[in-house]
Amino acid sequence: MSHRTWRWRQLALLAAVVPVGCTHDGPFVPGVYSPGVPPGAGALVRLTYNAGVDLAPSWLPDGSGFSYTSERFDRPDRDRCLALLPAAGGTIAREICNRVPAADDSVDAFGAATVAQNGRLAYVRASAPLDVGRPLAPRFYELVVATLADPHRLTVLQSFPHVGPSGRGHDGVGQLRWLSVGVLVYVGQRVAYVPSCPSCPPDTIPSGLELVRLDLGGPVPVLSMLPGSDQASSVAVAGGDTVWFTVNGDSRVFRLALSTDSLVVVHDFGSGGIARDVQVVGNTLLAVVGGNVSFTNEPAVGLLQRDGGGTIVAVDLSTGTETVVTPVGFLFRRIALDPNGTRLVAELVTGATTDVWLVEVP
Repeated sequence: MSHRTWRWRQLALLAAVVPVGCTHDGPFVPGVYSPGVPPGAGALVRLTYNAGVDLAPSWLPDGSGFSYTSERFDRPDRDRCLALLPAAGGTIAREICNRVPAADDSVDAFGAATVAQNGRLAYVRASAPLDVGRPLAPRFYELVVATLADPHRLTVLQSFPHVGPSGRGHDGVGQLRWLSVGVLVYVGQRVAYVPSCPSCPPDTIPSGLELVRLDLGGPVPVLSMLPGSDQASSVAVAGGDTVWFTVNGDSRVFRLALSTDSLVVVHDFGSGGIARDVQVVGNTLLAVVGGNVSFTNEPAVGLLQRDGGGTIVAVDLSTGTETVVTPVGFLFRRIALDPNGTRLVAELVTGATTDVWLVEVP
């Protein structure tokens, strides 16, 4: 099992150091057992221990738990599934994967999931065949909507690549959010496959192009670009009329009132570095700032922002006071603030892999 709770990790450690002998304990008794909880308490707690990557956590609307994308390292195709964990971590409560036997000869990935107040589930599904080895790019990529209760009974909202509302080509979706139960907002992305050095294999680099509003209210989904969002890198929503966003290569956070198209700068991290992954609850704003991030013009591709993680910084919007939330040297990205604004989950980047950590908000 690629996802193990901390309890199993402790048992494995004990097995390595305690001599093996015969015992005659009583048999296991069936019953209801509550999930194990992760070790540690305080500011930082590791929640996942996957041999593969764990990506893009997103809270359920009631804060009872969160979803994330988990690589099935125990499968030869290494599919990426949606997993649900309780708010404090522990045992995976549910896993949503492509279980169709005909899909075993391909890599199938579910990601960017977000759940609305009414249980509506939007996510991305992608697939590529394994007939010529490990694929670099997906054969198909779709934004779909279903329900959390029945995630496989779905409607395809948009296939990629396609021409976005501004006329630019979109390869993918990032930062998928429910603005209301019938409206989605996301970052339309360019996805490039470029090496980090001349002799290195290609990396998959998603980079934001613009914010897209997708209205599901009519018979056909309607897409529109949000004004002022060129090169947007992240988005957060507050109510049904306000979005907050960051842009590539910029230290500022913007707020857009949709009813009036009023755009203002709400905070500037200045010399702290490039801001991204904005989250807002009440009077608290959080973002990933600085760290291992760059915004460059790649000769063969164009403008790209590479993000290897950074520092999580909290801002009191009433005073503008900044508080560094995470220790120096910890590189986080794709943060998700819970509905109460007291804790967040995020990817911690460690070399070529990522795990999900819980971070307390001061």
